[in-house]
Amino acid sequence: MSTKDTIKQRTLLGTPGAGGRGLGRPVVLNREKTVVKPEKIEKGEEENELRFINREIDELKKEFYDLKLVSNERDVEEVIESQIQVLDDPELREKIREMIEEQHYKAIYAVFSSFNDYIQILENSGAKWLNDRTVDIISIRDQLIDLIRNHQPRELDADNAVIFAVELSPTEMVKLSKLNPAGIVSQKGGLTSHMVILAQSLGIPCVIGADWHLIKPERFESVLIDGDVGSVLFDPTDKIIDEFEEYQQNQYRKEKLALKWAEEENKTRCGKSFTIRGNIEFVNELPRLSTRGASGVGLLRTETILFESKDFDVQTQIEFYRQVAQASGDHPVIIRLFDAGGDKLPDNHEEEHNPFLGWRGIRMLLDSPDLLRQQYEAILKVSAEFPGRIKILVPMISHIEQINRSKEILKEVKNKLSKEKVLFDDTIPFGIMIEVPGIALMASEAADMVDFFSIGTNDLTQYMLAVDRGNGKISSLYQPGHPSVWRIINRVIKVCRDKDLPLSVCGEMASNPLYAACFMGMGLNDLSMTTNSIPAVKSMLCTHDMSEFRQLAWSVLKAKTYTEVELLFTEWQKKVELQQ
Repeated sequence: MSTKDTIKQRTLLGTPGAGGRGLGRPVVLNREKTVVKPEKIEKGEEENELRFINREIDELKKEFYDLKLVSNERDVEEVIESQIQVLDDPELREKIREMIEEQHYKAIYAVFSSFNDYIQILENSGAKWLNDRTVDIISIRDQLIDLIRNHQPRELDADNAVIFAVELSPTEMVKLSKLNPAGIVSQKGGLTSHMVILAQSLGIPCVIGADWHLIKPERFESVLIDGDVGSVLFDPTDKIIDEFEEYQQNQYRKEKLALKWAEEENKTRCGKSFTIRGNIEFVNELPRLSTRGASGVGLLRTETILFESKDFDVQTQIEFYRQVAQASGDHPVIIRLFDAGGDKLPDNHEEEHNPFLGWRGIRMLLDSPDLLRQQYEAILKVSAEFPGRIKILVPMISHIEQINRSKEILKEVKNKLSKEKVLFDDTIPFGIMIEVPGIALMASEAADMVDFFSIGTNDLTQYMLAVDRGNGKISSLYQPGHPSVWRIINRVIKVCRDKDLPLSVCGEMASNPLYAACFMGMGLNDLSMTTNSIPAVKSMLCTHDMSEFRQLAWSVLKAKTYTEVELLFTEWQKKVELQQ
């Protein structure tokens, strides 16, 4: 009798980290706890010990550079570069030197203690966004200690396996990706952690926040992971395995077909034009955008500069915005102001009970006007080099007064630059994110004050449904396809149509080909999305008529429940597949 017969199949739920499905045997990644005793060296040995540790740090940096060289993914290169920067951190290096030279500790304990102090500072900050990074620092510490001890890492047989870990560092993720895993299930890790970012970039299905310890995954023969919904199924039945294999074949066929559409004109089968842009955070993402058929940047995230640049200033921003604009050809670049807060917090931020409802986006910027002035100044200076192509997008607007104050500060900065005889695009478009239901209901009034709207569907959904999308306990209630979400979006579309105001959507909903078809049917034809989603969305829009999209949108807007909406999309999907 097989294990499958004796153990009832079980499902474990977590939070979707990276989309896609994977099937494989379970492999648990166990880590030994790193312990180092505070041993000292003899006086006079300090110079040799310092030379030794500097050599080991250089060796680890070389390993990171080698990983970076073999990577074909831009996100991966960025993450590995941040690991190298930790090893080059002058404060950390100085602390290690001090412990060896002045306190006479052995190099191994100097590393252990100095890294722990560094980690403690991060953890004490209370910043969730930064705490996601502490696992990276711990991993670098342990890799350095392994080098000092000359320990060889245990080879992991991860080929076609679903890996269960408490958490994973970026370098572990990159190494794992070379071993062809079927998926990752972790107990820890936030949606902004490097592990999740890399899993998305590398195309590895990932579920986070899943407490698998009591289940003991090794007892089972196989695991089916679904990164789209955050589920992990142990020992799936033969029928489910057959369905999975059919799903994989369909996915492969769809991607191959979709890539053919990258160079085609952005027109529906009946000739209606539409626009597809990309949501990006790093300059290196731009080449992939153009090869996948995007027309510029619909959302440039800027928080990375704010949090990760040690030399943050106006000039740093200018160089970043200029690089993005230059690499975007003749297409527009919509720069979203710093969207800090929620799960992206600065290290000096006080802990809040409900950070997603707290001090974030424009709320933080209006309380930090110098920061806002700096960002406006950088954007305006770059706009002079690319007239008509740069736009400003303000996040988390909930009050009309916030639009007024944001524009007043923009005017102050323009006046200052004019007095200094600095050139800028005086007609630079000024837009706001529609992601708070309160401002969506005031769309008519807000439309008279700005040059464009962009709908952020991720936050709009969580605020409409009062669901923290990072909370695994209620993740099933986070439903972007909920009827109320569609109805409020349709309301904003009507306002923009009446006011002749440009409107786009830049949230995750735009990445879903079925949802994109529904947006088109409602009259929203400017979509911005993640790079990997572009071919499938473009393929969907190019191969159907507006009459089909309108019929779909009409049905969705009449639906009363999420189940009804999902059924409509399921039926539409079947119809599309029959036509292929």
